[in-house]
Amino acid sequence: MKKGLVKLARWVGFTTHQREPRDRENPVPGYYVHSGELKEFHRAAYLGYRHKVQELLSRKKNVVDSRDRRNRTALHLACSSGKSSVVTLLIEWKCDLNARDEEGKTALMKAVECQEEVCVTIMLKRGADPNLKDNCQNTALHYAVLAENTSIATKLLRYNADIEAINKV
Repeated sequence: MKKGLVKLARWVGFTTHQREPRDRENPVPGYYVHSGELKEFHRAAYLGYRHKVQELLSRKKNVVDSRDRRNRTALHLACSSGKSSVVTLLIEWKCDLNARDEEGKTALMKAVECQEEVCVTIMLKRGADPNLKDNCQNTALHYAVLAENTSIATKLLRYNADIEAINKV
């Protein structure tokens, strides 16, 4: 790990949500999703059903940035589950790259937290802001450092992530 990244390791407000509730010993960061919790569009994005997402985007106006009960967009859900083809599709449909969920997290933060590097790369190349802060003032770089993922941290720094960002103490 680069010397400058160590100062970012002070962590505040990290929460993990298990994708699979049976694996309590090895929780996976992401969103815990109840089967009936999501509407058709959000469920299709989360599961990576690109053709279904495309169909719904074509049929319904303004669905691209629609929110679920936890204020998540389809982009948040696709990034957290690593569905890069859906992420690309949503971006092509001009979704809000920097939309925030109920915790103030962007889809980029969720991709970093879940270590979905392909989604991180897509988001950064398409203009997602790596310096936005969540409700605890954590940035995407804070999440990369917490996960000890130097590859993603390096990528974020290449896209001008603020190495001096300070979260709440």
